[in-house]
Amino acid sequence: MATPDKIKSVTVHAPDTLVVELASGKSYRVSLAEPMAGVAGFDALRDPAMFATVQVVDWGWAIEWACGLSMASERLYQMGKEQSGEAYPLAEFRAWMERNSMSLTTVSQALGLSRRAVSQYSSGARPIPRVVGLALRGIDRTQG
Repeated sequence: MATPDKIKSVTVHAPDTLVVELASGKSYRVSLAEPMAGVAGFDALRDPAMFATVQVVDWGWAIEWACGLSMASERLYQMGKEQSGEAYPLAEFRAWMERNSMSLTTVSQALGLSRRAVSQYSSGARPIPRVVGLALRGIDRTQG
């Protein structure tokens, strides 16, 4: 999986969606509807005028709004990959681990991956490849 790229530009598209263009030329449409609805710290962004104040900061490694809220390029990259279908959603991966009562070690053994890779997927440090999501579904089917 490629390393997250620096952000070249960010534009507002709809009341809860950003278009994030990376320095590599890749663009992602990232909806922030979920965190805006469920995370208290995102309350300020429900105001369209505040949401529109987003700008690229920290030499492209983050975005920030006038209210002081910021997001790292790594998280935007991960959300963009998940929402575009290029990566398996982190929340679903964590829910699968919990539902199956599996530790990082048992997941790594079941998938034939290093514990380090599974730890990075579980922590959100790396986007989860779609093939891992397919493997989780396969494990569910064989256990069911």
